[in-house]
This record gives sequence, C-alpha cells and structure tokens, in this order.
Amino acid sequence: MNKDITNESKRHRLNVNFAASTYEALEELARKQGKSKAEVLRDVIALAKYIQDTRDQGGHILVEREGKTLELVPL
Repeated sequence: MNKDITNESKRHRLNVNFAASTYEALEELARKQGKSKAEVLRDVIALAKYIQDTRDQGGHILVEREGKTLELVPL
C-alpha cells in the first residue's frame, strides 16, 4: 500500500435522499455547469464551508444585484 496517500485522495461514499424539487435543482446545476452531480455537490459543500468560515471569523458575504449590495444570509 502506498504510504503517501493523503486524506484528500481517500474517497467516501454517501447515500442521500432528496425531495424531487431539490434533485431537479441539482440536475439543472449539473447540466448548466457541465459537471456531474457529485462535482456540483462537492462545489456546494466547499462554498458552504467558505461562507461558514468567513462568518466565524467575523466576515460578511455580500451580493451585488442591480446596483444594490446586500448581505448574503445563509439558510
């Protein structure tokens, strides 16, 4: 066995149940981004972690739309 394997290279399998509307949103994101559903989920988790880490450090996530800046409030 290769002793140089890092935690990042280890994979874990997870079974998840989604409501139909959530699964449809996942499929739409995957299609629009040209990614697999697994890739989209990994991206979403990374984004959620970034948002949480930023808020934990006293930061704010801002969104600009139509010339207005609003704070992103996580669900």
